[in-house]
Amino acid sequence: MVSKDEVMPIGDPAKEQFRRAIVTLRNLHIVAALSPLFTLRAELLANDELSDRGGFDDPTQSHMKSHLMHCDRWRRRVTHNPDQIDLGDKIERAVNQNAVIELGESPFGGDDIQNQSGGLIDLPYALDGSDPDIPLQSQIKLKSTNALVLLGAIDKAIVAWTRLNSRDRTRFITRFDSMRIYGNYQEILGYLTAFGGDDNRVDVAQVLPSEEPLGPADSPNRRSESVNNAATIMSDVTKT
Repeated sequence: MVSKDEVMPIGDPAKEQFRRAIVTLRNLHIVAALSPLFTLRAELLANDELSDRGGFDDPTQSHMKSHLMHCDRWRRRVTHNPDQIDLGDKIERAVNQNAVIELGESPFGGDDIQNQSGGLIDLPYALDGSDPDIPLQSQIKLKSTNALVLLGAIDKAIVAWTRLNSRDRTRFITRFDSMRIYGNYQEILGYLTAFGGDDNRVDVAQVLPSEEPLGPADSPNRRSESVNNAATIMSDVTKT
């Protein structure tokens, strides 16, 4: 039971990398299409392979591409496309080169008649840092710079969905907006392809300053680096 004085995060302004997201909109199909994108984001952040500064392996790359493919299928599903115009297949074919893209009919229906106007809704995802499952940049520690870039591309796509002109429609998005999101997804695919996989791993030999047992000041090539002999270290240990 929520007291009347308690502030609910849903509907609060987004922060940090999400600060340009529009959290009040009319189009529930946008909310539906965002769902698999948030799943992709959660899978990325929960995967310890992304803590490896040298890169991530083939199974992880394949797993992430499969989730991105699911995101792209939802993009096509919510696109108003009565003329059956090609909506792009690069992401699907990145996972399966022999894939046959069936445009088919809209699974939701109702896009061939005048719709009733719908009311405004709040995005049911808290983008202000209050949801531990959707952490902000300042709440995350990713040692891999590749993972940071990949996460940034996903977060940019999330914001892009909320800013589509189609957000003011009750349902579906236009083909133009669909291709805008397709561009964002191609960027994510590009990073997964360039950074991921065993062939793209690089050798990392050094420890980050933040991981040094004696603190960042003990890292090489720092003005603060000092000589610590065994006697000094043992003395410090005894004092603690």
